[in-house]
Amino acid sequence: MSRSAAICLLLLASAACRNNDPDPRFQQASAIYQQLYATQLDDAYADPRMDEVVALLGKVNPRSIDAERAQAMLRTIQKGRVELAKERAEREKMAAAAAQSLATVQVNLDPSKMLAASEPDAGQPLDPFGPGASVADLNKQNGGCLVDNEPFKEQGTGVAGTVYRVAPSDVCRGKLPGLSGQIVLVVDGKIYRRTADPGPPPPSATAAAARSPAAGARPTPPPGGPPSAGAAQGQQPQ
Repeated sequence: MSRSAAICLLLLASAACRNNDPDPRFQQASAIYQQLYATQLDDAYADPRMDEVVALLGKVNPRSIDAERAQAMLRTIQKGRVELAKERAEREKMAAAAAQSLATVQVNLDPSKMLAASEPDAGQPLDPFGPGASVADLNKQNGGCLVDNEPFKEQGTGVAGTVYRVAPSDVCRGKLPGLSGQIVLVVDGKIYRRTADPGPPPPSATAAAARSPAAGARPTPPPGGPPSAGAAQGQQPQ
């Protein structure tokens, strides 16, 4: 017998041995697989029922017409499980990184900055004479009506600077009515805080003249010389 004839006999014998009938186990496995994948897509490969599909495919008669299709489906399931495991591992890695990043952000949050940001117009000071305002800028706006006086040193904190007051003139008091009776504590050219003036300085002669145009016309002293301090204080207008 020639070699070609022998090969033909083997192929005919193999075809004769193969069962052309469909295997019901493959049909059952295929139905379950299609149902799982239609509802869960790639997540179906992690479904416990997919193990049932694998078991049924493993029992398909190797001589059945469905044998090759059963093996192809087994390879598809194995590949899907590997890819799903990689995808889930990547998801868990990204979730862990996101959780760590969120924890770091929460640790670095500054409550005082959050409160300041929640205030209306947080970027602009509501009080132009509030802490942090520049005295030089304010004097540019009001014509130099804030003048420096004596130095100060705050007890307890040790903060030191200069006391500013509104210049003793009607013009300046009209420009800065909110600072009437107050002192402005200034440190390094910036307002530290404002408080009530504990002891306003006595007005100078120049300031008194600026406040009252008639201040230059002094009254004629009574005969016998100027009155004593006590007598001046005792006099009341009629």
